[in-house]
This record gives sequence, structure tokens and C-alpha cells, in this order.
Amino acid sequence: MIGKTITFSHQYVSKAVFDFRMAHRNWDLACKVYIGNLGDNASKHEIESTFNKYGPLKNVWIARNPPGFAFVEFEDPRDAEDAVRGLDGT
Repeated sequence: MIGKTITFSHQYVSKAVFDFRMAHRNWDLACKVYIGNLGDNASKHEIESTFNKYGPLKNVWIARNPPGFAFVEFEDPRDAEDAVRGLDGT
């Protein structure tokens, strides 16, 4: 299935994006933070140790195909806001 595209909401998206949307559609949007410009070898441990400083995490998801981005979900939306303010541009 890798490399195939499927239709989702009248748009063509990669299987990785579709899998993320389906698996994470229950994440609280107010608690979810996008992390971009990651290297190809970003680890869950690195992300957790960086973002745990702002509050407890519920979920971490790292893209692998294509790599370079991730999402974290905090338990509290205020922690997500603090993380964005504290880490934006770093």
C-alpha cells in the first residue's frame, strides 16, 4: 500500500496522511501541536523530553513516510499554547 493514493474528502492524499487522519481524528484540536522541520531520524523520546516541559502529553505521532513532521497532543490546551509560544521558531 505504500505509495498509493486514495480519495479522502474529495482530495487526493497519501496513505500516510490518510492513516494519520483516521487514527488521530479523536485528538482534541485545542491540545494538538504540529511540529515541522524535523530531521529524518527524529525520535519519540526527543520529542517527549522537549514537550513534556510544558505539561503532560497524551499522544505523540511522528511521520515516517514522508518524514520531517510530527504531532503531539497535550492533556490541557493551555499547555499546548505554552509549548507553541515557548518553542515556535526553535
